[in-house]
Amino acid sequence: MSSSTSESKAAPRYLIVDRAWIRRPSRTHYMRHIATVLPQAIGRLIERLQLVHSSRVLDFGCADQPYRNFFSDDVKYIGADLQGNALAEVVIDASGRLGVEDNTVDAVLSTQVLEHVGDPAVYLSESLRVLKPGGQLLLSTHGMMVLHRDPVDYWRWTSDGLRHAVEQAGFEVIHFEGLMGLGATGVQFLQDATVLKLPRFMQRAYIMIMQCFVTLADRLDNDQSKALNALVFAVIARKPSAEKTS
Repeated sequence: MSSSTSESKAAPRYLIVDRAWIRRPSRTHYMRHIATVLPQAIGRLIERLQLVHSSRVLDFGCADQPYRNFFSDDVKYIGADLQGNALAEVVIDASGRLGVEDNTVDAVLSTQVLEHVGDPAVYLSESLRVLKPGGQLLLSTHGMMVLHRDPVDYWRWTSDGLRHAVEQAGFEVIHFEGLMGLGATGVQFLQDATVLKLPRFMQRAYIMIMQCFVTLADRLDNDQSKALNALVFAVIARKPSAEKTS
């Protein structure tokens, strides 16, 4: 893309909203189950990265940086986001690219960002570019989900489609899992489709009951099934080593 084209294109801005409602879900939160299990899964997967002392981590689309404290103090954490996010050290430009040098970070963290990106291929290629050879991408995004703009909402993936997109960018997928399987997602969709049809005084109790069923349905599903169909998919992928890229 030429510099004149990127300069003429208006850069999107970060949506400033209070995200505490999803970070600390109440008992009557309409997505309590996934809002509880997703951070747990991200924490577990961060441990799998096995980052060493003084590693550099880029949170690509960091928002309010909910996972910053998941990393040890000796890890250099770098937040990147759209213009307008005061927490971000790096601004994503209008073309979706980062002002970060090639081969300079040990891990890229991307949590529930890819579905909001105008060009996922550019986003994934930038993730690959900034990683050192052998560096890892930890990415989560939606498989099945109702529309949720932040500020826009473009994409959903099948398990095969997400693997393909990540591999097409040049990564090697080394771990793939689903969070909240098909049965639990079906209950979630039923709740979302019906809750507003109830009288307001019934809605909170209804959500509490339905979220209990979501949790139960999710426990009845197995990991193999979730890796095929899920509300959220989580991936760890590696940038090929220098030997393989030479």
